Amino acid sequence: MKKLFVLIFTFIFYYAPAQNPLIKQWDYRFGGTDQDFLNNFQQTSDGGFILAGFSQSPVSGDKSKNTRGIWDYWLVKIDALGLKQWDKDLGGTEDDRLYSMQQTTDGGYILGGSSNSGLNGDKTEANWDSINFTHDFWIIKTDTNGNRIWDKDIGGLSDDNLVSIQQTSDGGFIVGGSSNSGIGGHKTHANWDSLNYTSDFWILKLNSSGQIVWDKRYGTTTDDQLI
Repeated sequence: MKKLFVLIFTFIFYYAPAQNPLIKQWDYRFGGTDQDFLNNFQQTSDGGFILAGFSQSPVSGDKSKNTRGIWDYWLVKIDALGLKQWDKDLGGTEDDRLYSMQQTTDGGYILGGSSNSGLNGDKTEANWDSINFTHDFWIIKTDTNGNRIWDKDIGGLSDDNLVSIQQTSDGGFIVGGSSNSGIGGHKTHANWDSLNYTSDFWILKLNSSGQIVWDKRYGTTTDDQLI
């Protein structure tokens, strides 16, 4: 089933809540001619909104750039009235899925998701799995117009899936997800499951340039998924 980005904006009449609990101001759909999934949206410092997810649509509908691979990260910036200002497609030639996003203090955006693309397209660092079968964390820092400033591939030798990224008070970033990688690549702690069949939480602290400050794994000998 085809999915579209859909955003509905509402407000409350405080002077008569019983009569008018929720009144729709506007609604818009954003998508192309294939599947488009929205995972995160936030109000931005200019009063508009940023929508983040992943897409496999070609240039069509609201999409201004073709998807490079199976899925790409897709950002849509809209104004306070829901009108599109710009959109950005970011990806490699394989599977890139955007799960977390935040506007940063400089007005740009930090994007976090999972990728099994190699060194190609918008991806400037190779996957730790050389055959590109498993996923790594893929983090992108953009400017206020969604243009890439830097990107980082962070992972071990098995499957690593990012679900959350936030800017910290020192200007760096805290990153969280699930991993079934053992020691190797960027992972400095063994999986609690010595066979690496099940996942542990994997948390990393990055500086403002995306360099790793530290990483920690937390888990048990069975499956632990950070969601």
